Amino acid sequence: MNHLVLDLKYHWAVFGLALFRPVVTLNGYPVPVRWGRNVIPVVPGSHHLHVHVPGILPPQVGAADLQVWVAAGQSLPVEYRAPAWSFSPGALGPAPQSWNGLAYQLALLGVLLVPLAFILFLLGAVLVSIAQ
Repeated sequence: MNHLVLDLKYHWAVFGLALFRPVVTLNGYPVPVRWGRNVIPVVPGSHHLHVHVPGILPPQVGAADLQVWVAAGQSLPVEYRAPAWSFSPGALGPAPQSWNGLAYQLALLGVLLVPLAFILFLLGAVLVSIAQ
């Protein structure tokens, strides 16, 4: 039996993607999948694989395409990693793939968390001075 073993992953920094089911098409036809390992039966030969996550802005998050060749009796492992930044492409190919847009996402988290940490520090200092 021929299989395409598709492992669909998202980064913890964009855990909100877990709320959306990835969209996979094989040769233009939709394939029902979920996050994690998916075993898709295929016939031997060349296949066009497309993966993205539905979104609002942009409407297709992490779109990625790959042309694969599955030989007779072969089980072909392929990994998709959704981007950590919505405007970056997804990564699709042999494992391990990279987390596209991770630097942007971590920078955004830093921009949001550093001021929050500073405000909490000041609030703690004020509360300590009031308590004394």
